[in-house]
Amino acid sequence: MYPYLTFIKFLVYATVMYIIVVGAGKVGESLIKITTERRHNVAVVDKNEDKCNSILEKYDVLAIHGDSTIKSILQDAGASRADALVATTNDDAVNLLTILTGKELGIKSLVSLVSQPEHGLMFRRIGANVMENPASAVAEYLYRALQSPSIRDFMSIGGGEAEIFEIVVTDRAPVVGKTLDGLKLPYKDALIVAITRDGEIIIPRGDTAIREGDRATVFALAKRIEEITKLFTG
Repeated sequence: MYPYLTFIKFLVYATVMYIIVVGAGKVGESLIKITTERRHNVAVVDKNEDKCNSILEKYDVLAIHGDSTIKSILQDAGASRADALVATTNDDAVNLLTILTGKELGIKSLVSLVSQPEHGLMFRRIGANVMENPASAVAEYLYRALQSPSIRDFMSIGGGEAEIFEIVVTDRAPVVGKTLDGLKLPYKDALIVAITRDGEIIIPRGDTAIREGDRATVFALAKRIEEITKLFTG
């Protein structure tokens, strides 16, 4: 999964919602595709008329050509019945004004991309969930994939102080054949949350043994990532 989509998971797996997506660029269209596939009702707002027409040709949505910072435009997009507003443009000022307008119109769930990390606090202060600097997130994801090929997916938590990641246990791993009780994990800094084995998810207990080929979902403080990765890969 691309990291810039992580911030919309809660939208995608929720019950049917009415969602206003502002911005029909790469991130916006990816969100439109996912949400419409899961049968959410979607309205799209973009200043570019050609993008609006392109979206209408591909998806069953309402597309509004206009400025999302103007209250009447969001009203035309159905703000009165919207469950969520997601700002996906690459302009933080536009996103911030859009979120403020959406909040004024009473939309409860507000989500935004933030290109400059130093702007994140402003969005949080007005009650928006944010995904900071998606380009950097993609770069970090690619670097991690190069550095640790066994790590299949990861998500940073607490501004990078901790991570949740999935890692494949190799035949050289010191943990193979050991139970959780027998592992020497730094328990204050790391926790095995789940194990995927033969397509089934296991909630591990103290007597659960680790096998080669297991995909372990691990929560760990960032300072322990390298040490813990070696336990699972050798």
